[in-house]
Amino acid sequence: MNPVDTFGRISAAFSAPSGGATTGSATTGGAPPRARRPAPSGGAPTERDDGRRPLLDRARRAPAIAAAALLALGAAIAGAGCGAQGGGEPVSPALSASPAAQAELRRILTRFANGARAERLALEPELLAFRKRYPGDDLARVADTHLAWIALEQGDIRRAEALSAEIEARGRGATGDIARVLRGAALRRAGKPKPAYGVLRPLVSKVIDPYVRSLLNEEVTAAAMEAGAWTQAIELMSVWLREASDDERAAVRAQIGALLRKVPIERLVGALRAGQAAGEVVEPEVDLRSLIAERLAIVARERRDVALAKELLDRAGPLLGAQGDALSELWTGAGTARVEPPTVGLLLSTRTLQSRRRGVEVAAGVAHGLGLLRPGSDARLVSRDVGGEGSVDEALSSLTAEGAAVLIAGSDREQATAVAKFARANAIPVLLVHPPEPAALDGAFVFVVGEEPARSIEVLAAALAERGAKPVALVGGDAGAQQDADASAGGAPPGSAGGATPGSAGGAPPGPASGAGGPGASAAASGAATAAPAEGGVALALPCDGAFDPRALRPPGIRGLILAGDAPCAEQALRAAPRSVTIALGFEAAISPPPGSLVATAGLFPFAAAPASAQRLPGGDAPGAPPQDAPGAAVALEAWLATHPTPPSFWAALGRDAGVLAWAGVQRLPKTGTEDPAEVKARRLAAASALSRAAAELWTTSATGFGGKRVLPRAIGYREMGKAR
Repeated sequence: MNPVDTFGRISAAFSAPSGGATTGSATTGGAPPRARRPAPSGGAPTERDDGRRPLLDRARRAPAIAAAALLALGAAIAGAGCGAQGGGEPVSPALSASPAAQAELRRILTRFANGARAERLALEPELLAFRKRYPGDDLARVADTHLAWIALEQGDIRRAEALSAEIEARGRGATGDIARVLRGAALRRAGKPKPAYGVLRPLVSKVIDPYVRSLLNEEVTAAAMEAGAWTQAIELMSVWLREASDDERAAVRAQIGALLRKVPIERLVGALRAGQAAGEVVEPEVDLRSLIAERLAIVARERRDVALAKELLDRAGPLLGAQGDALSELWTGAGTARVEPPTVGLLLSTRTLQSRRRGVEVAAGVAHGLGLLRPGSDARLVSRDVGGEGSVDEALSSLTAEGAAVLIAGSDREQATAVAKFARANAIPVLLVHPPEPAALDGAFVFVVGEEPARSIEVLAAALAERGAKPVALVGGDAGAQQDADASAGGAPPGSAGGATPGSAGGAPPGPASGAGGPGASAAASGAATAAPAEGGVALALPCDGAFDPRALRPPGIRGLILAGDAPCAEQALRAAPRSVTIALGFEAAISPPPGSLVATAGLFPFAAAPASAQRLPGGDAPGAPPQDAPGAAVALEAWLATHPTPPSFWAALGRDAGVLAWAGVQRLPKTGTEDPAEVKARRLAAASALSRAAAELWTTSATGFGGKRVLPRAIGYREMGKAR
C-alpha cells in the first residue's frame, strides 16, 4: 500500500461530511480491508500464576512502520478501526469540526505510536493541553484514551481503569476498543488475570492499530499465563509472534522465549505434537514451533532426556538449528553406560487404566521415600512411562543414559519380568513393585519389593472359612491372582500359589508363625494363613468389568466375599452384596471397611487405627496395626499426611518402601558422575550390594530389608473390623 496515498485517504476522512463518511475499515474509500487471520480458540482460564510480565519497551519504528501507524491513527480518530463487534451495526465515525484539532492530535499520536515508553509519558502535558483547548470536541475522547494509557504506564492502575471504563461507556468503535485493551491491561496488572483475559480475548486479531495490537497481544498472553491457561497462552503467543512488525519481532521472540520457560514441559510437548498438523515451516522467525522446539531442546540436554531428544529429532528436526547436532549426539549416545549421583530411575506404565492408577500411586510413594518433598533433599529422580509407543528396553535405556544407578519398575507381572531381564543383561539393580515370573528372579541385580496377589487372597479365604463364611467368592483383582486362587480351591501342590516355597516371590518364611507376631505365634492367632484347604478356598471368581450381579452368588451358596479389585470395584460389589455375606478386603480395595469385615494387612498397612474389638497378638498389637515400638514409621506417616489428603494406598506404600531402599543403594556412591565403563559397572555393583544389606523401617513389612536375599520377606495377616454387619 502506498503510504502517501494512505495519508491522503486519512486526510479525506477527516474533512468528509459526517453524512458521507464510510465506516468499518481504516482503508476508507480505497482497497478492501485485508483478511483477518483466525484467532486462537477461546476458553476461560482455569488456574492462576501470580507472576508479573514486564511490558516490552518498544523501539522507534522505521518510516514504513510510521506510515502504517498513521493509517491506524486515522482509523482511531475516525472511530472506525475495528467495526461493529459481534456482527452488530457499523459504528459511525467520530469526526472533529476543527481541522486544527485534527492536525494537532495527529501530530501528537504519531509521536505516541512511534515512541518508546519514556517518550509516551512525556506527551502527557500536550494531551492535557489538547483536552483543555477542545473539551467539547469528539477527539477529546481519543486524547482521554491515550491519557489512560499513560496512567497505566505510570502505574496508576485505578486511574487507568476508571478512564478506560468511562471511555468505553461513551460508545464503541476503534477508540472504545483501545479503551477496552487498556482496561484489560489494568485488570491484569492489578492481579486479576482471569477477568483481564475475559476482557481482552474477544479483541484478538481484530485490532488494526499496530501499536494497540502490540499491547493487546502482550497483555492477553500475559493474562493467560498468569491464570495458568497454558493451551490458550501458547496459541496467543503464536498470534503475537505472527502479528509483530519486522522491527519488533526479535524483541517479541525474546519475550516469548522467556514466557515459554514458565510453561510446563508436558504442555510444550503437547503443543509441538499438535503443531505438526500445521504443515511445513516456511518462515521459522514467525513460527512459534521454532521457539517451542528450542526450549524443549534445552530441557532435553539439561536433563539428558533421550526420549525427548528422539521425539524432537523426529518431529521438529528442521526447527532445531544448531541444537540438532547436540540432540543427535545425546540420542546416539543413549546406550552409553553412565551413573550420576545420586540418581534413581522410575519406570511407569500407561498402557491400561489399572497400570496408570498404580503408576501414579507408586510415583507418589517413591517421591516420599526419597525425600523429594523435603527441602534440601539430595536425591534425584528421573522417570519414563511406557505407553503406546516404545518398548520397555528403550525406556530403561533412556533412564540409564540419564545416570540412574538403581531402577524402580514393574507395576504388573509382564513389565516386571521384562525389567528383570534388562537388569540382568545390563548389570543394573532394579526394585520391582510387582513380582516377575519365577524364572526371572535369577541374578544379583533383581530385588522384589512387591507381593504376590494370590497370597493375600489365600489368607483372607482361610480366615473366612475359619469363621464359617464359606464357600468364598472373589471379586476383581489380577487375572493371575484369580487363577492362583482358583487353583488353591482344588488343593495346590507345594511351590504353587497355594503353597509358596520359601524365598520365592510369593513365599513366606516356613513355619506356623509366617513372620507375623514373632516366633512361636500361630497362624490362627496372628491372622496369617497358609494354603487354604479345598473346602475353604475360593469357589467362584468374578471379574469387575461390569455391574456386579449378586445373583451370581446364589447357586454355589456363597457366604464369604473377597474384594480384591480397586476402590470402584470394591464399592460396587459392597453395595450389591447380601448382608448375610461376610466381606474381606484385599490390598487394593481402598474403601472404608464395614463392621465385621476382614482386612488384609502387611506390616503397617493399612494405616488405620485398630478397633477396640480387633484381635490382639501376644505382644499386645492388633494384627496389621502399626507396632507400638515404631516411632520412626509413625513420624514418616505423619509427614505423608502433611502433603497428601489421605493415607497411602498399598501401591503408594510399596513405592515408599522402594524409594527408601533405593536411597540406601545410591546415597553412598561417589558424588561425581562417570561414563567410564569399568567405573559404571563398579558403582552399579556397589548399589546392588548396598540394597541387599539395607536396613530401614518399612511400611509394608515388619522386616527392615532384604537381609542379604533378593525378595523382601513379608507376612500377610488380617484385621477384623468391629462387630458383624
